[in-house]
This record gives sequence, structure tokens and C-alpha cells, in this order.
Amino acid sequence: MNVWGRAATWALALGALTATAARAQDKQEGGDACNVQSTKSSDVRDAYNSVTVLQLGKSKPEDAKKKLTDAVGSLTKKDDYGKDQMQRDFVLGSALVMWYDQPGQAPVVKGSDVGFKSGGDAQVDLLKKADSLFTVVETASPACKDQTEYYRQKPWAQMINEVGPLINANNLDSAQTLLTRSLVIYRDSPFSYYFQGQIAQQKEDWKGAREAFGKASQLSTADMVAKDSNVANVKEFSEFAQAFSAFREAQGLSGDQQKTAMKSAADLYRAYLKDYPDGPNAQPAQAGLTAALQSAGDTESLTSVWSDMAADPSKYKPEQLYDAGVQAYAAEKYDQAVKLMELGEQGNPYLRPGLFNLANAYWKNNQFEKMVPVARKLVEIDPDNPDNFQLLAIGYQGMGKAATDANVKKQYSDSVSKYVVAADKLPVKVSFTTFTNDSTKHTVEGQVENLGAQPKKVTLAIQFVDKGGNVVDTQTAALDLKPNASAPFSVTGSGAGIVAYKYEAVK
Repeated sequence: MNVWGRAATWALALGALTATAARAQDKQEGGDACNVQSTKSSDVRDAYNSVTVLQLGKSKPEDAKKKLTDAVGSLTKKDDYGKDQMQRDFVLGSALVMWYDQPGQAPVVKGSDVGFKSGGDAQVDLLKKADSLFTVVETASPACKDQTEYYRQKPWAQMINEVGPLINANNLDSAQTLLTRSLVIYRDSPFSYYFQGQIAQQKEDWKGAREAFGKASQLSTADMVAKDSNVANVKEFSEFAQAFSAFREAQGLSGDQQKTAMKSAADLYRAYLKDYPDGPNAQPAQAGLTAALQSAGDTESLTSVWSDMAADPSKYKPEQLYDAGVQAYAAEKYDQAVKLMELGEQGNPYLRPGLFNLANAYWKNNQFEKMVPVARKLVEIDPDNPDNFQLLAIGYQGMGKAATDANVKKQYSDSVSKYVVAADKLPVKVSFTTFTNDSTKHTVEGQVENLGAQPKKVTLAIQFVDKGGNVVDTQTAALDLKPNASAPFSVTGSGAGIVAYKYEAVK
């Protein structure tokens, strides 16, 4: 039994992230406790004005550093600012964030180098110190969190925008270092844990990946999802990735521990399928649910899943039904396997890998009279694959064994010989590895093998078809084949309604 190639896509394209300044400023007027202008301390008020001016970004670097040094100095003359302590902590934290934002600024500095009057010889981690100051402010007055978040998000956004490219370049250690530093100052974004999950899964730290993707999903609130498509994408993928990571984590266990962990992974897959029944990862999630239940030994739930799918196939894509049939086949539930694959065929009667699996299922179930038409369609849409001719020959052989009339037996026997010989005479063998789609673009990849002893130039014309078998687009791949050697191909077609592909026999 063969299943078409499928791989989870872990990369996610995100737009540049920015601190939500407008939201923070909108909240500021209503929070008297956070209104620094109401403070009686001139030191705090003057430092706040300097930081506010720097927010406009019009100061020269040397002027900005002078203003920040003076601001930090005026805020660290003493430890206790009395009734103005909270405002002082807020402004000092803001000034340290602005220091961190200066070009070429080291993240850890000698205190006196940034203006500290007290304890100036001690090393100061700018973001860690700002975080502790903001935490004190937020604890004393939760209403101030919108304003502290603005300053928390400024350095976080700059760092997090660099993490994704580092991951894509496989610079995982650098990505982790930057991500860890970003979490020092801001820990409430789903993007941080989404990237943390990516790093963990690439390192095959499945527990870490499960926890990170779970956190990303949790932080992707309904309000955020409704307002930001990037958050919506993170939410969807993180739910799937959490389940996938839990499954891989469970695979590393044994005995009762594995069974318990597999049941938890199955619950996560169920949650994803409930939230995203037509989601981009619904197909692998359905397969994952089946695999988790199999590993957990939960035959009753497994059979129930397949029965529910067969009872209401309209809820599932043809690929999901075909895949469920493959899983039922692997579990030796052949009747259910055939039923599910037949439903898949009804939804997409030209999906080559699904038809191949259905023919195998009919073979295992001794339903040769049903196997032959499916194998014949395979030969029609995939004519340079000897496996299809062999399936057709096996179908006729099975029908011949069941026949009682001598003439009918001979006809079936002749058909067996015909298709065995046809398979042996093929000049090339075409095989497929993947069939993927991106919106209206569909890509087919595979290889063509020269079965002869002479070099051969071939042109493979892939026809992209709709559910009715009508050709929507045709793309070709020209290949120079050495004797008894293979060459890969990849073609991309576009158009509405494409669900499968076929090709004419190579001359």
C-alpha cells in the first residue's frame, strides 16, 4: 500500500511586527495612577519629557545618549521616591528600553555608562532591569500594563522579526539566543512561543515543542485572531503542531506510559479537527489521530472514528477519506478500508494514489470484479507505471480463478498475459512522489526511469484535471535519460478546480 507524499510545513510567513503604540497611548489618559505628568517630582517629570521627545526619533545619536544619561541619572539619585516611586520606576524602565534601542548598544553594560548614580559600577542587563521595574509597576497598578506593554514590545518586536529568518537559515543557536533575550522583556505574544516551538521541533525536542506550541495556541485569543490574520495562522498551526509534537513525544515512551501519552495526543488531534475541520492540516491531523489511537490500543475509538467518517463523508476531503481507508487497511479492517476508499473515490475519482490504494484494498478483500475497473483507470491516467499493469493482471487472475466457464477462464488468462507483457515492454517508468497545491497552483513531482539500454529523450506532459477528468492545464517536462537511469521532474499547473493529474504514455 502506498500513500502520496506529505510533509508538515513548519515555516510561516509573518509580516513585520510592531509595538502597539496607539493602543497603549489610548489607555494612558484613563489611568491617572500611570499619568507621569501628575507627579510632583521634577526629576521624574523632566526624565519623562526627555524619553517622550526621544520617541519621536528626531534626535541625533549623541544627543539621544546625552538625554538618556541625564534621565537615568535624575532617576537614580536615591532609592526611595516616596509617592512618586511607581512613576519613577515606569520612566526609568522606559529610559532603559530606549538605551537598548540605541545603535550598537550592548545589552549588558556598566551602570555608570548609562547614567546610574547609585551602584554605578555594577553590571546592568538593560532589558532585565526594565522588566523588573515594569513588573513592580504592573503589580502595584494593573491598569498601567497597557503603557508598560508599549515599551516591552518595542525591543521585543525588533528581535522577534529577526528570529524567523534565522530559523529558515538553520541558524538555530542564534535564533534561540535572540528569542531568549526577547522573552526577558515581553512574554505575552503567541509569536514568541510559535518560534520557540519551531526551534524545539527542529532539534527533535518534542516535549519542548509541545509545550511551546501549546502556549502559542493559548495566547492566540479569539479577539487577536479576529483582528490579525498572522495570529490566526499561528493559532491554527500551533494547535496542529502541539498534537504532532505530543505524538512524537509519545513515540519515545513505552508500555503504559506510551499508551497514556498517545491518548493525550489523540485528544489534541481531536481538538484541532473540531476547531479546523477544513483546515490546511486536517488531512495529516486525521491520519495522526488514527495513528495515536492505534498506538494507544484504543480499537473501539478507532473503529468509531472510521464509522463516523463513513456515516457523514461530506465533512471530509477525499484525501482524508482515502487516508482513513489506508489506516483501516493497516489495522486489517478491510471492509471499513474499502468503504472509506470508495467514498474517497466518489469525491475525487482521478486521484492516482487513492485509486492505487483502493485497487490494493479490493485485492485484499478478494473483490476482483471491482478491482479491475479501478486498475484499468490507473492504466489510463498513469500509463507508464508497470505496477498498474500488474494490478490489472492480478484482478483478471482473481476473476479467472472464480470463473467456472472454460471460455471465460481463457479470456481472463489471456488478459493476464497481455498486461504482464505490456508491463515488461514499457520503455520508461514514471513514478510520483508529491502532489501539492498552493491556492490555484498545483505541483507534481516525481521521476522518469529509462528502462532501455540506449539514451532516450522524453517529454512528459502532465495534464491537470478537475473532478470530471477535464483538462484544466497542461505542463511539460523535457528530460534527457541515460541508459537504465532516472531523472527527476517537477511541473506546476494553475487553474480553478484542479483536483488531480494524468498524462499520456511517453513515446
